[in-house]
Amino acid sequence: MRALALASALLLGQACAGRYPSAHDRVVELTGAADPPALPRDCLVANHVHTLVSDRYSHAPTAANEPVAYDAAGLRAAIAAFAGDGVDAIVVTDHNSPHAAFDPVVAAAPLTVIPGMEWTTRRGHALQIGISLKNAADAIMPPPWRTRVGAVDFRRMVAETHRHGGLVIIAHPRVPFRTWPDDTFGADGVEVWGLDSVVIRNRQAVRWWHDRLTRGERLVAVAGTDLHPGAWLRGHRRPLNRVTATTCDAADVLAGMRAGHVLLVDDRDAPRVVLAVDGGARPGDTVALAGRAEIDLQLRVLAGAGARVRLLGPAGELFARTLTGADATVRLRLRVRAGEFVRAELHRGRRPLALTNPVYFR
Repeated sequence: MRALALASALLLGQACAGRYPSAHDRVVELTGAADPPALPRDCLVANHVHTLVSDRYSHAPTAANEPVAYDAAGLRAAIAAFAGDGVDAIVVTDHNSPHAAFDPVVAAAPLTVIPGMEWTTRRGHALQIGISLKNAADAIMPPPWRTRVGAVDFRRMVAETHRHGGLVIIAHPRVPFRTWPDDTFGADGVEVWGLDSVVIRNRQAVRWWHDRLTRGERLVAVAGTDLHPGAWLRGHRRPLNRVTATTCDAADVLAGMRAGHVLLVDDRDAPRVVLAVDGGARPGDTVALAGRAEIDLQLRVLAGAGARVRLLGPAGELFARTLTGADATVRLRLRVRAGEFVRAELHRGRRPLALTNPVYFR
């Protein structure tokens, strides 16, 4: 009965998390022809990739457990699988272990391998993406597994990750029993879309992120596969990220992620969503209102026939439509105030297909 009650509560929370109040009165659809916004140059990026199921090491990262910190065969398998999928870059984030970054296979990989680590505690996990370390012993480790983790530990991790040139992305923030605290502690972003599971609670993660945006925080949204090679539950290689970048090398991909120029997609073939505001600003950008109370935007969806697109902001759902064409563009005029944002989601039924990062207003 207790397990049934927990499952029911999780399902109810997921359902409510996807509902937003109607704010359609703040938007007017514009008519007349206009050139649709162009697709940006982007790289397909798989974030949150593991080389093995490393619970023993992540719970007790000692010298005795070093052999299970990462798995060379698992790293090679992940590289080969994602390269076969047409992915341009992967971010490797083993639990409390940066060892994979020092494997010689990384330099010869047919795609970009970005170093990282999943900072793993009983009070939540965080992805340290793009950390620059001289050797694995320099890893930014959490307190021992059974030690209480406090605000000072979270802030130290964020500060040290930034000092080493990395980004901090809060991983699966609403997962039960490893739920991230309400504070973001200066993290750069949050993984709002991961394994399609009631336990990961993607819809609640999106709402948690949205509520923080409404409070005025700026957090980059990313997707994460949480692939664990060899695990029956986590053998999937989706969802993915389309990161706007000049090249798909590590520096350019990290710059795109840092700027919030990221479209989250279900897989390589998922529909593309292009949100262009005020003639050219894209997700991650900030638009200066300069006293204006209204702003024009375009919302373009490719390969989204039959899906439902919606535009969201602090006031709630601003616009929603079920699409009929293979390449659909709508033009909207939005009533907006400084400090607000706008973002878009695309769904087919309850299944998410794509999610943009916000455009911010000041």
